[in-house]
Amino acid sequence: MKRKSLVMASRTMLVMLAIAAVAMLGIGVVVVLRGDPPEPSGWLRSAFGQVFAAFALAMAALLGVPSALGLWAMAGASSDDAVPALTRPARRILGGVAVATVVVAAVVIVWSLSVVAVVELALVGLVALGTLGLAGAISFSIHRWRAIGSAVALIVVSLGTAWMLRALLGIER
Repeated sequence: MKRKSLVMASRTMLVMLAIAAVAMLGIGVVVVLRGDPPEPSGWLRSAFGQVFAAFALAMAALLGVPSALGLWAMAGASSDDAVPALTRPARRILGGVAVATVVVAAVVIVWSLSVVAVVELALVGLVALGTLGLAGAISFSIHRWRAIGSAVALIVVSLGTAWMLRALLGIER
């Protein structure tokens, strides 16, 4: 694929992640503003009870911060004379971390599919959007410190994914 196509694919992943963050933020704000207890007919709100608003707002931050960092790092990446700020080995290693995170998440989640398979598969999608989008931001960013910020975000997202997978598998310390 051409460079511009890869830059656009990475930006698209990060924008999709940002849209998911805005949706979660909106859901959390609506629940906070309504302030009433869950309704019996509102299955989603009653599934989480009073924790739902905090959960939705936390998810908005967990999705929004990495996407914002990645999109900020991608500024100017599609110009014809753009030169990546980080070295080729660093970009490849971090790209490998992103791909490995997605593969491990997909294998673990597919292996442990439960009744809520759609939610678990959506989780793999969010992991893929976050890690691969950030890997693209790292690979194509022309701003050194923004690329480093995206690299830190990628490592944090990968470690968070590992923690979540550990919890999913029930692995204790």
